[in-house]
Amino acid sequence: MKNYPGFILTLILIVSINLEDASAIPTFSRKYKTSCITCHAGYPRLNAFGEAFRYNGYKFPEDDEDQVKDEPVKLGSEAYKRVWPGAVWPSSIPGSNPISIRGRFSFVVGNEGDSLKYSEFGQPAIQFIAAANMTENIVIFAGVHLFENGEPGSIDRLFVRFGSLFNKILPANALSLRVGQFIPDLVPFASNHRSITQSAYALNTYASELGSSFVAGHAHGGGPFGIENFQLGVELNGIIKSRFRYVAGVVNGNGTELDNNSLRDYYGRLSYKIGGLGFDGSVKEGMNTDYETSLTIGIFGYNGVTTVNSSDIAFGRYGLDANLRWNKLNIVGGFIAGSDGLNTGNKYNLFFAETYYDFYPWLIGLIRYEQANPESGNSVRQIVPHISALAIANIRFKLESRLDPNDLKFNNLYLGLDFAF
Repeated sequence: MKNYPGFILTLILIVSINLEDASAIPTFSRKYKTSCITCHAGYPRLNAFGEAFRYNGYKFPEDDEDQVKDEPVKLGSEAYKRVWPGAVWPSSIPGSNPISIRGRFSFVVGNEGDSLKYSEFGQPAIQFIAAANMTENIVIFAGVHLFENGEPGSIDRLFVRFGSLFNKILPANALSLRVGQFIPDLVPFASNHRSITQSAYALNTYASELGSSFVAGHAHGGGPFGIENFQLGVELNGIIKSRFRYVAGVVNGNGTELDNNSLRDYYGRLSYKIGGLGFDGSVKEGMNTDYETSLTIGIFGYNGVTTVNSSDIAFGRYGLDANLRWNKLNIVGGFIAGSDGLNTGNKYNLFFAETYYDFYPWLIGLIRYEQANPESGNSVRQIVPHISALAIANIRFKLESRLDPNDLKFNNLYLGLDFAF
């Protein structure tokens, strides 16, 4: 790329920065007195242990009580359990601050041919994230964007998770319930909210009416046909014999707004994991828990109705995916077939493949390929190269571009800074 020597110098500074041990970051780091790299491979991307932590109700898969270093405030004696329903079931609240703060800054530069077209600092974003385990199986989670893209923010997530329901007759984690406003757990490894990239996944956002554009709206949504919008609803999920996981949900289908019709959206997912940690974090004897070898395969579907120009439009998204972890290499891929009733020729199929490589624990490279094939138009393709470097465990620099496979020129560059505490 021409005319950008400053970016080359910046990249050199990023990858050669002196690293040091970082203090623990948000909420759960304070609770367990551990670094964020316990669960994250360059936050917000989760490693295998982090996935098990989330599926297990935001607690350690084994011996959680022994791992907690922050003494909670008890709301009732354990003896109350023996006299229930004659007493309120005992619970607790965090002994330390359960609120974390995440901030993001960016600088974007683009060119046309050999000439600089634009360069600008992006509007910063700041987010509050709070989570608290109230009992062994009940957790409250909240996420609020205070400021984003120059606009006042909004509540994006606010839900209660009830884990291991009916555990007197069902195995642990076999049935859990999530109620409130959340992101449907449909394509967990291709989540825009747990990705290290700035570019949103087309798998979650693409619709046939977008034409040559891949993404509707910004990275936290997907337009009226997105399958990873924040939604109000209920979701059931569970883990069977450590290796099989299911998800089924019903949501209002209009994101964070009040419902705009009397219909509901329905979705579901089935997945199976071979090798590595179980979904519940179970470990086989002799397993290397630093870098695992595993393959997760899944199928999913979303069927909904959205309102466009006062008309109710039905749409569907159905697909399959795979997630391969092999030492420091992580390859994920997915296929989706979609349709909606907005226009004629409304069907499409889309696939993507993405490769991560951890050069060092603090330096991660990524490249993603996406291709959409709409029924009524030409194929749309893009390549997303990305590199992330951790200055310390909770401060991350990122450099990214989007390329046209037919014209592999760096016509845009995104340099970002992401931090949390």
